[in-house]
Amino acid sequence: HRLNLLATRATDLLLAPLAKLPPFWGILWLSLLTSLFVLVIYRWISSPRKVRETKDRIKASILAIRLYRDFWRTIVGSFFQSLYYTGKYFVLNLAPLLAVLPLLFLLFVQMDIRYGMRPFRPGETIAVKASLAPGAGEVEADLAPGPQARATMNPVHVVALREIDWRLRAIAPGKADLVIRANGATLTKSLVVGSGLHALSNKKLAASSLEHFLYPAEGLLEAPAPFRAVSLRYPPRDVSFLGIRAHWLLWYLLLTFAIALALKNRFGVEF
Repeated sequence: HRLNLLATRATDLLLAPLAKLPPFWGILWLSLLTSLFVLVIYRWISSPRKVRETKDRIKASILAIRLYRDFWRTIVGSFFQSLYYTGKYFVLNLAPLLAVLPLLFLLFVQMDIRYGMRPFRPGETIAVKASLAPGAGEVEADLAPGPQARATMNPVHVVALREIDWRLRAIAPGKADLVIRANGATLTKSLVVGSGLHALSNKKLAASSLEHFLYPAEGLLEAPAPFRAVSLRYPPRDVSFLGIRAHWLLWYLLLTFAIALALKNRFGVEF
């Protein structure tokens, strides 16, 4: 829980200077920071000389297969040599990758809750689901949607799925809390209607767990009993640049690889 809060606040600070610009520029900024971080880690951990030598060995083995195609012993030997050096190349790159993956995972989640989804627009339908905790008995729950939405149907108790569902309609831009009262307990779930870039949360959990890393924008349910989670699903967002619309991850990977390849010689790094 605390790690999620720290990661969310750190990402907010990183993106604060670009808050009024289109999403693409925030992705470009985070791609640049990621590339610099990866290059520094590779410079500290990997051996450019060993990586370069291993790549040369792989190329030499493949070239030998092409040149000596009439000598089956040479072909077989070169083939197994290429497999060996390919495995060695993978091992040489494994340590830096293991060092950067934890931070990249946290960054991916933070980017997805901002660039992978958008707030609801006025007029759109919002489905809210409250999942009951194991052992919870009969529950009577009430939902107050606040000024940003209104209920369009009464709550539906889905006994087989152990959940209570509501259907709302977004009516006004803004950020508010959905308030759910059940069995004398009160809990909330954030709702954002309108436009702009926000850290959005599809689910608010009752207890901290590994699943909580996927939904870092909110804390835990204030009064969890008798619920396990309260969830909704924000619409997906595409990021546009020069008239091209694509998922944020595609832009991020393209930009990160391009920047890392452009700067690797300056850092003395070999991939």
